[in-house]
Amino acid sequence: MFYSNKSFSLITSSLMALGFATQAMAGSIGIVDKDKVVTSYPKAQQAAEQLKKDEEKVHKLIESSNKQYEEAKTAHKPPAELQGLQQRLQGSIDTEVKRIQATAQTLEKDLEKEIDDAIKAEATAAKVDAVFMKQAVLVGGTDLTSGVVKRLASSGASANK
Repeated sequence: MFYSNKSFSLITSSLMALGFATQAMAGSIGIVDKDKVVTSYPKAQQAAEQLKKDEEKVHKLIESSNKQYEEAKTAHKPPAELQGLQQRLQGSIDTEVKRIQATAQTLEKDLEKEIDDAIKAEATAAKVDAVFMKQAVLVGGTDLTSGVVKRLASSGASANK
């Protein structure tokens, strides 16, 4: 009997300690709605608009190239000349697409770094040990989204000055 009471006390105290540890851990988890952060970040919206303009530019270049090729074809240009024209036009399209892809990658990398830095700063300010995407957390955690949005807005405002 004495042995079972000792075991029961040990198990009870272990469970209580585990409960307190879980409570302490729950307070140190932050969550961020990254979709909301991105849609609220003016610099991300500007980048999206720029990429859309670049995409339209490529579409116009393709249309113009197709028109030039069709005009040359209608003018009964020799096959060698048509092939040279097609290669030249395709080369200019490819160059423009590569330039736009490089720009998009640079913008994405820069925006991702700025957002991650804002999340880290907000987590530090809120004394949060770990931050998860809001979509990955069913219940609990401290929502840092509004603080991250404010940090990005203030960093964007100070960068524009």
